[in-house]
Amino acid sequence: MSVTFKSMVPIEGEPCIRNGSNGGATVHFRQESRRRKSDFARKCIAVILLHAIFLFAILAALIIGHWISEENQKINNRTMLNLTLAEAFLLESTFSTTTSTPESQNYYNTRLLTTSSAFGPLKKKAPPRVVERLIPLEKKRNFTISDVFPPPPDGGFGIAEQLHAVRSNKMSTDALLVPLPLYILPYHYDLQLDFSQFDTSLFIRANISIHLESYGNSTEDEIQFHLGPNIKIERMRLRKDGKKFYAKTFKREESKKLGRISLRDPLQKGKYILEMSYNMTICDEDIDGVRCSLDNQNNSSLKSTSFTTKFEPTLARAFFPCWDEPGVKATFNISVKHNKKYTVLSNMPPIEQLHLMNWNDQFKTTVFQSTPPMSTYLLAFAIGEFVKLETRTERGIPVTVWTYPEDVMSMKFTLEYAPVIFDRLEDALEIPYPLPKVDLIAARNFHVGGMENWGLIVFEFASIAYTPPITDHVNETVDRMYNEFRIGKLIAHEAAHQWFGNLVTMRDWSELFLNEGFATFYVYEMMSSERPVTAQFEYYDSLAALVSAQSEEDHRLSLVRELATESQVELSFHPTNLYTKGCVLIRMLRDLVSDFDFKAAVRRYLRKNAYRSVSRDDLFSSLPAYADHGAEQEKLNFVLEGWFVNEGLPEVTLIRNYDNEMMTISQKKTVHHEYRSFLKDRKSTATVRYRASRSAEDGSTLFDDTLFEGYIERKKDKRRKHRPARRKVANPPDISPISRRDELRKPRRVGSSQDLWTIPITYMFGSLKTSEGQVIREFWLKNRTVSFGDAEISPNQAVLVNPEWKYPYRVNYDLLNWKLLARTLHQNHLEINDKSRMQLILDAEYFLSNSVNPHLYLYLLGYLAHESKMEVMLFGIDAVYRFIDVFKATQLNKAILIYFEPVISQMDHLLNESQVDAETASLWLVRPERLAKLYQMRCAAGLPSCKNDYYTQKWSRAPDEWTEDVHKQVTAVCHQLFTNTPDDVKTIHELLDSRLQSSGAKWALTVQLAACSHDQKLLRKTARAIVSTKNAAVYASALQSDFSLHYNPTFRKYLWSEISKMSTFEKTALFSTNSTNILPASRILLHSVKTIDELQQIRGLLTNWGPLLTLHFEYLERYLLWVSSVSQGVLHQFFAADLSNF
Repeated sequence: MSVTFKSMVPIEGEPCIRNGSNGGATVHFRQESRRRKSDFARKCIAVILLHAIFLFAILAALIIGHWISEENQKINNRTMLNLTLAEAFLLESTFSTTTSTPESQNYYNTRLLTTSSAFGPLKKKAPPRVVERLIPLEKKRNFTISDVFPPPPDGGFGIAEQLHAVRSNKMSTDALLVPLPLYILPYHYDLQLDFSQFDTSLFIRANISIHLESYGNSTEDEIQFHLGPNIKIERMRLRKDGKKFYAKTFKREESKKLGRISLRDPLQKGKYILEMSYNMTICDEDIDGVRCSLDNQNNSSLKSTSFTTKFEPTLARAFFPCWDEPGVKATFNISVKHNKKYTVLSNMPPIEQLHLMNWNDQFKTTVFQSTPPMSTYLLAFAIGEFVKLETRTERGIPVTVWTYPEDVMSMKFTLEYAPVIFDRLEDALEIPYPLPKVDLIAARNFHVGGMENWGLIVFEFASIAYTPPITDHVNETVDRMYNEFRIGKLIAHEAAHQWFGNLVTMRDWSELFLNEGFATFYVYEMMSSERPVTAQFEYYDSLAALVSAQSEEDHRLSLVRELATESQVELSFHPTNLYTKGCVLIRMLRDLVSDFDFKAAVRRYLRKNAYRSVSRDDLFSSLPAYADHGAEQEKLNFVLEGWFVNEGLPEVTLIRNYDNEMMTISQKKTVHHEYRSFLKDRKSTATVRYRASRSAEDGSTLFDDTLFEGYIERKKDKRRKHRPARRKVANPPDISPISRRDELRKPRRVGSSQDLWTIPITYMFGSLKTSEGQVIREFWLKNRTVSFGDAEISPNQAVLVNPEWKYPYRVNYDLLNWKLLARTLHQNHLEINDKSRMQLILDAEYFLSNSVNPHLYLYLLGYLAHESKMEVMLFGIDAVYRFIDVFKATQLNKAILIYFEPVISQMDHLLNESQVDAETASLWLVRPERLAKLYQMRCAAGLPSCKNDYYTQKWSRAPDEWTEDVHKQVTAVCHQLFTNTPDDVKTIHELLDSRLQSSGAKWALTVQLAACSHDQKLLRKTARAIVSTKNAAVYASALQSDFSLHYNPTFRKYLWSEISKMSTFEKTALFSTNSTNILPASRILLHSVKTIDELQQIRGLLTNWGPLLTLHFEYLERYLLWVSSVSQGVLHQFFAADLSNF
């Protein structure tokens, strides 16, 4: 067969495929063919060589990559070894409770920081996955001594501590919060779930149909939605007008937790339906949206018998594909297939139950009513073998408490109180609860106090469970009242969210205070109806915690700030910086516009924005335009903006010129280090910051009694109070999809933080004893400084700023005015309102206690010997305890205790008085550690109420009995051990020595008591036992005893000596010297040092402490030198003076 030339010419690009010969061609053709074949052969060889080089490069890359991987694995292994050892030091210990009750163990471990085993095998955690070049990195900082902050002296954050303070971010990877495009949005979800395998396989199948609206023809050819990494898509289909709309590709971006559908054609205006079938595993520790519980421990075939969901803030995407942003609202139709023995709950009540065929009636499907428009994080599910307790509100809304059969009796108070709270909120807001039912679940293994899912509120079981005592003993009555108050707060908070957060939702996580601030505010409003004393005191106690936290650089956060990642959103649920600060600023807002206008504005805000997403601008538009304070009006949004976006809180300083009646008031951001004189240069510490006062220049002189002559008293202004009027409830308007899209299109405004606020200034002077009474002035402070004269103020009169602690700012004064205020407190403390006395104690400690004039602070605290108000005295207990603790290792310790003896006696007296009034007594339970502080102080001061002989004998007879006065007993035992020689308490030493072999709470109590002894043999043995735990929390707890204010240098010397015997690697891990962030237990341990000698002993433990810990050593050295200096200087002079003339 003849072949043409054209047919024989090899095709370019395939020379090695068509390289045969043909015998029927001419010689010329053969020669030409051979020449061409050789050309193609060379080309083939070149291509082969190129491929070989390419393959060799790939092979080399694989070998090098494998080698690097092995090296990294070795590094990771060494890192994990370091982490494991660090965990060995930092794990919180739980000890055996064979000889103690759980209640008593919790009682003793208030400050022990021990909740998980330190002796069992350590669970090895995988190293966290790092997303490079995606999460913005913080700029590297050059740390200075100004970046060193001691650990907070006290805990206690009020209501927020029970709510979301226990949140922990368990996501294995962080992800940017990427706003989804607005050209297509969902308006409805159909979600069909199969829970039939959740109990045996922790596995769920689901079908979802997402109804979407595209708002116009565009060039966009992609649909983006949130998709968790645990969701496995099986099938997917996109339809428009019932016809298939073809897609090109589907991609997942796991680093952003997104799914992307690329379309063949651009999106068109109209409605789409995105259908998906998927499956997922649940109860993964790294993805915390579903919490499982195995209640039946005997049934090993089941992995879970119940679960509840918590999708806030960004975990809905881990349960179903969705638009997981709070501002995107849609309706939901839910159906769930499940085993008949389980009850399934969701946001809405079920409408029908269909029994599936061919399953032998083992399974059924529960279909729920359609939800109103709501955010995805509010969708919720619960399944388990629950039983229900049902009641109704006054309007007939069913309120059901779901729990386990064995826990029914402990839910009695919750069942009774929940409808009461809903009725009160409906009356206060004048907007009916919008859903047809309320379910409350007492869930097991739920890691926060409560979650406000709309219509399905989930609580952690212990947070709402309470079985009241049978008897009417006064202590049990107090315990019952406070537990009911505690549970009531939690119920009120989640109930308030049904309006603030669910009905009206913040558009962006950066304005989360619109949810949490209002909810926390209404907790105190609701609880004041029946527990006014406790509710008011807890508010001011939380305010004190807020002011203290926002004064430190490491906790000074703005309420509204940019949140760029999921972890930042999770961490924004902070007990003080969100819950308390939001509540305080909402309360400030009410005070600026009057109670009447505030209530009307809140109702208008809820009606106008029902079922919508909002920003703070929507709140401003519902409020009055102006705020009245004094003679001027200011735009309310302008006033509030600075308080929302500025970091920290302001401090106001009043400087008086006592020669010409002029005053200067200035503002700045409060920074605690500025008032720690030991952090200043040596020259600056010798001068006083106050000016414009002829007596304020003598920074360290004692008081001059002539300064307190001739009070001029003025009459106090009275204000008219408005009464609220009820208004009719308006139905929420219909909201079109386009309106929702327009809401989301509004610019997200965070605002930039500054250090200038618009502050409502109020100051007061005068006396209630005179005919003129007390005079109050009000004005706005908008600039940094303002100077003015007030001729009515006598130079001998004290001026008080921010009376009744109405607004959240600190107040500092010139030195003479501080003296005048302290003198007023000593002469007649009732001249100053009780709330102002609380603020004076708090601010005096902040501005004076670490200054060159600590004796002025000491003098001010002395007035507490006459304080008759329990709420103020509780603040005083904290202040006096901290002052004694600072100087307990100095020679002045005895003189300080003698000075405070009448103060501590008055504290004892008020404690006894409170026993006759259950609500007053319940104030001690707001922060129970105050009671322990009082026990320590009265024993340290040698008061008869310590009863150290009586309680020592009682404890030694039955050391394992957990009676109601056990804390009094062990405090007295510790005092007895410290104040007696080893021979005098030989029996107690022998008992303690035998108990060092025990475990659990018994061992923890023993080592703390043994640390009070002077017996060197027992102290050495105790130190070895403590160090052998390899637990930094135990070390710190032993140095900061729960039962003693005494300083035992011998015990500390032995403890540090035992720590010195540890290996360098262990000591490095203990103090986290190689870390850029010192671990909390390490910081507490280091800052428990009380003397320079002790600090030097610690410094010798390691040769290289790293740059950050070196700064901590410098800070501590300066601090301890200051303590020594003032104790030998101004404080020594103070006690040597004749105080009877003050």
